[in-house]
Amino acid sequence: MTRILIDEQAHARLKRQLQAIEADLTFILMKADGLLYLDGKPIALDAAQPEVAWLNVGVARANLTQPYVQAVLAAGTVKWLQTFNAGLDQPFYQAMLDQGIRIAASSAQAIAIAEYIIANILACYQDVFARRAYQQAHQWQRTVFKELWHTRWLLVGFGNIGQAVAQRLRAFECEVVAVRRSGQAHPLANEVITLAQLADHLPQVDGVILACPLTEETTGLVNAAFFQCLKPGATLVNIARGKIVDEPALIDALHRGVVAQAILDVFDPEPLPADSPLWDLENVLISPHSSNAGENTPLRGDLLFLENLRRYLAHEPLLNEAN
Repeated sequence: MTRILIDEQAHARLKRQLQAIEADLTFILMKADGLLYLDGKPIALDAAQPEVAWLNVGVARANLTQPYVQAVLAAGTVKWLQTFNAGLDQPFYQAMLDQGIRIAASSAQAIAIAEYIIANILACYQDVFARRAYQQAHQWQRTVFKELWHTRWLLVGFGNIGQAVAQRLRAFECEVVAVRRSGQAHPLANEVITLAQLADHLPQVDGVILACPLTEETTGLVNAAFFQCLKPGATLVNIARGKIVDEPALIDALHRGVVAQAILDVFDPEPLPADSPLWDLENVLISPHSSNAGENTPLRGDLLFLENLRRYLAHEPLLNEAN
């Protein structure tokens, strides 16, 4: 028998698919009150003894993340946790790994984030804002725009998100330089480098896309020295973590035109303070950590959990397992 800790809404949503799994499964439900239930009756954590946990986006939206994480850590019986997060920089994930809990990260948001990135780059290149202004003014005004064709992009981080972005950039006949810790070649990248080679390539790229995890190595990576090397007029996209970018250095680079456009979905701190100069810069596009908010992201998360549950029960390798 495999006991699964899952929130009530996710269980209701996936009930048919879960019933189709040929295995002895028992579901410990976390309801909106943050308490655990088995067969409709409250159950104490020491009696619940879950083996599998599904930390899906609905848990976060229902403000249940804290009690859910506490339950996973306190149970002492969880062997595998599937999360909706792509990045595992939250301290509780390290606490889980220290307990020996296997963690599978999410790739569900990769498609949504990749489309967000391409859409916003095109919006800047095509200057759709000027077109809208002319339309509102009833002016028949021709605008010349930049093309993505044959531009060169540096992707810092080449996991599920970076690869999804690369696939779309290659469709525009762009060149992709991927930064990978391993330095191993990849068919979606024209070239693969390591972080140690970053400064040598910054003068040669038209844009930098940050899609890497927040680590000691990447904290403050994009700083004054970074912008000193960057090709003037480049585009910067950050969908990773706010702490990767030195904000005062970025603002200076934006004022000087070193960065022509910044597309920013993450900040430090969040929410972005109302008095931040970034709000009022015309060459900045801001979104509230929502690049993953595609309408099908939750569906892909559910499908990933179901596939990894199948793999777990069959003793097969999990998709996106953290090391």
